[in-house]
Amino acid sequence: MDNWREVNELNRREFLRSSGVAAVGITLVGSSVLASRRAVAAGGIREIELVARETRWELAPGKVIKAMTYNGQVPGPTLRLREGERVRITLKNELAEPTTIHWHGVDVPNPMDGVPGITQKPVQPGESFVYEFEARPSGTRWYHTHFAEHKQMDLGLTAPLIIEPAELEPFPFDREYTLVLDDWATGTGRPLPSTREGTEGARGSMGGMMGGGMRGMMEGMMGGRGMGGMMGGGMMGMGGQTPAYDTMTINGKAYPSTEPLHVRKGERVRLRLINASADHTHVIRLAGHRLKVTHTDGNPLVQPVEVDAVPIAPSERYDVLFVADNPGAWFLYCAEPGHPGAGEQVALVYEGHEGRTPEAPIEGITDLSLWRYGVGRGRDVLHPPSGRERTFDLTLSGGMMRSEVWTINGKRYPNTDPLRLRKGDWVRVRFNNMSMEAHPMHLHGQSFKVLAVNGRRLNQPIVKDSVDVEAHMGSVTIEFTAHNPGDWFFHCHKPMHMEGGMITLAKIG
Repeated sequence: MDNWREVNELNRREFLRSSGVAAVGITLVGSSVLASRRAVAAGGIREIELVARETRWELAPGKVIKAMTYNGQVPGPTLRLREGERVRITLKNELAEPTTIHWHGVDVPNPMDGVPGITQKPVQPGESFVYEFEARPSGTRWYHTHFAEHKQMDLGLTAPLIIEPAELEPFPFDREYTLVLDDWATGTGRPLPSTREGTEGARGSMGGMMGGGMRGMMEGMMGGRGMGGMMGGGMMGMGGQTPAYDTMTINGKAYPSTEPLHVRKGERVRLRLINASADHTHVIRLAGHRLKVTHTDGNPLVQPVEVDAVPIAPSERYDVLFVADNPGAWFLYCAEPGHPGAGEQVALVYEGHEGRTPEAPIEGITDLSLWRYGVGRGRDVLHPPSGRERTFDLTLSGGMMRSEVWTINGKRYPNTDPLRLRKGDWVRVRFNNMSMEAHPMHLHGQSFKVLAVNGRRLNQPIVKDSVDVEAHMGSVTIEFTAHNPGDWFFHCHKPMHMEGGMITLAKIG
């Protein structure tokens, strides 16, 4: 277990001083974009090659960075597979440092999970590694580095992975776009306000149980952590070592460089939203239209839920549908303050309305109906349990006085207590967040049901693999079947929190 910390302690301070950029971006990927594929090998295995290398990448006019890329693009190529298809993916490392790939939301065999020091050795410069697995379950998944995440994810090593269902799609559509959202610290603009309270903070609520007076007192104790100012000088805003994010992208581009989305009147349009950001929660809105949420982290709902906007925490995915019934030109954008101006907007243009300029985005969420975990009704798609019932209480803490230490039950990984399980166990985990920042908790190797949020039980639990545990004494209860043997990371998906110690292992024997 110590190996993971050793391979990830790549001098963060040196990176933040020298890089001039920390990238976690938004990517919009059209349905026609596929990864380059070699011929299907004997035995029916799909073969794909991914090359990790540095590339000069223009986020917006005049904003050129030295990115880390898969196959020379940000985000990397969309891999589009069929449910149950066997795939063999060769990663060639042309970087000057080690790397790996994690297949986020995919039930891969444990040796294919991409966690250095746990499931594999890091892929050294000049070396290759072959990942082989069956593409399951279907839905909007993604892949990203799991080595020195604070650096490599921030510099672009993320990409969509779409697994098309073997059966008919539950919600028909005529056109599809994939949008990858990302935050970048280029050092060329004013740092954006923090969204540290997560999806609940995006709704204008305190989240959890704490009120405004207590919040102010605790912010003082935190030294103003996460307030978005240049507190530490240079790129070191937001306290500790968190980069000062100043640019937001969609498909690796910031407006006005974002690629317009084209639709025809009457079409049913599907948007796959992926938040690849290291730190920021986004609230996605399409002017002139309402959105119907159909999938949570790739898993279908019983029926769509219509809302005005969708808050999406780091590592989460949502699929939404809208009917193109309002001809013209409109912006799809993030409603968080400052995000549209930092690049997080893209034009949606109807056929016959090319050349029109959309009206400026309206920031803020006042009077909007927003997606919440409790308004969806999930389908029971998990493996049935066959073993014991197990319950674990995990208290999430840390970040006080600008500390970089983040803990689970008062311990910092690798000293956290693992969840020791047997295959088939029915596992309940109760999270309680005692910190001032939200934590998008991600379980590798299997999905889970969200049973309750802040003490309120969901009528029909939704299925996810990442869940945002709100700041200020927020709580979430999840359940899952331990169906996939191995040692699985279970961690906060914000790299600074993960590398600060907010990790445990689900050890399934």
